[in-house]
Amino acid sequence: MKKRLLFILLTACLAACQLGLPHPPDPYLTVGTMEIPYKIGTYSWEDSGRSIEADAADPEELTKGKEYPAVPAGSELKIHFDDWPSSIEAGIWANNEDHSKEVEDNKVMLPKKKGTYIYIIHAHWKEGEAVYAFRIETK
Repeated sequence: MKKRLLFILLTACLAACQLGLPHPPDPYLTVGTMEIPYKIGTYSWEDSGRSIEADAADPEELTKGKEYPAVPAGSELKIHFDDWPSSIEAGIWANNEDHSKEVEDNKVMLPKKKGTYIYIIHAHWKEGEAVYAFRIETK
């Protein structure tokens, strides 16, 4: 049932993008020269009198089964948006809880302890907000 619901939500999001419905900016995430893949989660967006609300699975489910990069422990993740948000938080998603804090200088220090982590980024603009999720391994 979860897979079917996720498929329906993803199909709706793809259809919305193809129909030109408003959507939040995409981030560009890097560690060194490596681009970090992500999935967009729940978001709301309004632009030119049109709006959309999109719900998604939690970050663990969103990133499940996806390949994720391995980076050196203690690395610096850089976040870039062409349209920079008015506020942005990032942190580890663990035990169904968000452990985020405000992002300063568009950088997030990854854990020094080796392991696999789920991260979320929560960004706000005047047009709306969005959650982005990714898995990363520190080694």
